Amino acid sequence: MSREPLFESLRRCKVPEFQSFEDAWVGLEPTFSNRKAVEKWAKMSARPGGEDAYFEDGYMLGKLRRVGRAMEDRYNELRERRDPACLFGHVERKRDRDPWKVERVSLRFTAERGDEEAFEICFGIDPETFEFNIKPVPLTWLRDARFVRFLQLVVWDVPREHGLRPSIGHGGGQFSFSAKTWLQGSLLADDIATKLDHPELSTWICDYPNCDDRAFRATRARFEAFNRLLAAYWSGRFHPAARGAPTVENALLDHGFSPAENPPPDLVDPRHGPVGDARAVFQTNFAFGRATRWRGQNVHPGYWQSQHPDEEGYRPDQIMRYSEGNLNRLQIAGELHVKRGAVLDPESIPELDAPLEASMLYHDASWEQRAHMASTTAADFVSAILLDANHAAWLMANPRVTVRSSLAQDQLLCDAEAVLAQRAPRALSTLKKKARRANLEASRGRMKTDFVEPEALLWAAWKALGGGARAEIAREAILGFVERVESAASMDPRQKQGDPMEQHRHRVHPILWKALDGDAAARDKDATLRRESLAWHEHETRYRKRRPRWSPTDLKAPWK
Repeated sequence: MSREPLFESLRRCKVPEFQSFEDAWVGLEPTFSNRKAVEKWAKMSARPGGEDAYFEDGYMLGKLRRVGRAMEDRYNELRERRDPACLFGHVERKRDRDPWKVERVSLRFTAERGDEEAFEICFGIDPETFEFNIKPVPLTWLRDARFVRFLQLVVWDVPREHGLRPSIGHGGGQFSFSAKTWLQGSLLADDIATKLDHPELSTWICDYPNCDDRAFRATRARFEAFNRLLAAYWSGRFHPAARGAPTVENALLDHGFSPAENPPPDLVDPRHGPVGDARAVFQTNFAFGRATRWRGQNVHPGYWQSQHPDEEGYRPDQIMRYSEGNLNRLQIAGELHVKRGAVLDPESIPELDAPLEASMLYHDASWEQRAHMASTTAADFVSAILLDANHAAWLMANPRVTVRSSLAQDQLLCDAEAVLAQRAPRALSTLKKKARRANLEASRGRMKTDFVEPEALLWAAWKALGGGARAEIAREAILGFVERVESAASMDPRQKQGDPMEQHRHRVHPILWKALDGDAAARDKDATLRRESLAWHEHETRYRKRRPRWSPTDLKAPWK
């Protein structure tokens, strides 16, 4: 990877009309924390004005600056040693402010000193943690071992040397893909359908059950909302031939993306997605994505009780982002940034009555993958991203995902309350009483309901179910993940070596293996499951070391 092709791929990935996977980009958000940062946030945020003071705290700013300076020093050392990770000719560090006026450190990497084209890494402060914002990263870079080494030595190792570690409960490992890439064929709809059909991805595999990254299948109402949107998509109700071509006005005023009532037939081909030219395909998928944000993501998202115009993180137009997938940044030039209100790409705003085109996409328009736990190494983070990217390529070749109406996991999700009503009515009654108090507090007294959060129901239902039911859930979840890994591996452009599960087996929550061990008959009736169980137990110590710790504090994990 010489520097000129390196920056050529960076330039190409920023062009909205270049929709292929070879021209896709990724945004990385690894996080690192320690006991002091977590406890400082808990203490300071509990008092008036404490949240703002936390971001100006001397300890937090000092740690931020030291890590930033050390990252610059580390890269210069690599350059002097001519290390393979030294892909850029020059690095420049500066302290500036992020869009919320919070201090951050920015490292700007260029081919030569003074070049305008740059790759940038930003390091800032977040509640309980320190977070990187690294984008755009050409997807092709992630397949180069030298860039992965660069991430390890500069982004992962330096924070660790300063006492910071990744943890599951404080931060996470979110990343995003360029929206342009997912607006071709029926990929966005199929990716959403896959998440809906495989809730294990956001609960037992890539993440843990939590309201920040709530599963699309977390409640019955949420599940049905996404299903209705998918049915409307495949019946052609978002196609411009059915509802009229969406315009810039529709996007800027955020209206008019409702599905048509009586679409003509055959507007969506089950093998290729929306019919017509590239504009028709883009417009269909853009309209579907915008409708999904308000009609799918917005049904029982995390923190739904807290939405209020005065809540910076929970405004009504933001609240739906607390989902396993987030389309809030599916925007065009001229729209207002969904979080900070700034005008997006003001120099590129098109005419108000112009039909929507891919070229109008905001340069950071993305499909955010929120349901990903922290990673202990750069290689692990990259393998998680490539798993999703390669599976997306598989979906392009195998469209029209079918969503099963019933899963064993529904006992912990859509049907969890019914399970508790039958098996543990006292536990359900206690949860409802606690929920009423919590809902009133979170909503400033507005939400008078005993609605229990899906994650609380999940753990209570898991505890109430018998060993056989838990083993069947584990069986379904693990086999679903193995299928995903094998499908993705079949599309991996890199040279294939050995067992594709080897780099992903540790992602399976250990509690699932424990459930299977308690029911040998369920474990042994499937050859794939038997193989996976054997592989896990044979190298359990190695796999557990790849899993990040839950918390740098004494906080107990929800499954303990």
